Amino acid sequence: MVNLRSNFELEGVPLVNFINLNDEEKEMLRNWRNHDDIRKLMYSNHIISPEEHKIFIDGLNGDNKNFYWLVKGNNGEYVGVISLNRVDFNNKNSYIGIYANPDCNLPGVGQILMDCLKKIAFEIAGLHTLKLEVMETNEKAMNFYTKSGFAEEGKLKEFVFKDGKWQDVIIMGTVNKQEE
Repeated sequence: MVNLRSNFELEGVPLVNFINLNDEEKEMLRNWRNHDDIRKLMYSNHIISPEEHKIFIDGLNGDNKNFYWLVKGNNGEYVGVISLNRVDFNNKNSYIGIYANPDCNLPGVGQILMDCLKKIAFEIAGLHTLKLEVMETNEKAMNFYTKSGFAEEGKLKEFVFKDGKWQDVIIMGTVNKQEE
């Protein structure tokens, strides 16, 4: 079985596993995650403290189901974060997570992140199915996921309480087309 706690380089794009980050990179990621544009799209939108962030990253050392990578562009610029969550190696499926550096102006950054995520999931980890959850109000993300080959598969009714009201969460998924 492949070690998903590893760093990878995919077509010249370096991916650094969160457990291998230096202190400066860890703090940079905490600042991204606390950025208003990212925080508002997450289930948990409180400001993450340095202690909470450290506990989260330290906890990944013994976690066999959740894997996170910092993605750098081939020019060395930090472009975003990708993750495989709730990985089920027996049934070859996982949920994904993705967000771009809020200060990155690189064209096509979302596609770079998605391409890396699919390569890790399908080519390296040998997964068959990927799922994601997205809040119904995040139309930009749903359009991006649809263009990336994901389709709506279900809905979690009134699953998240945001901005004083309940929101549905859309479940989307895709299957490894390379297996066919």
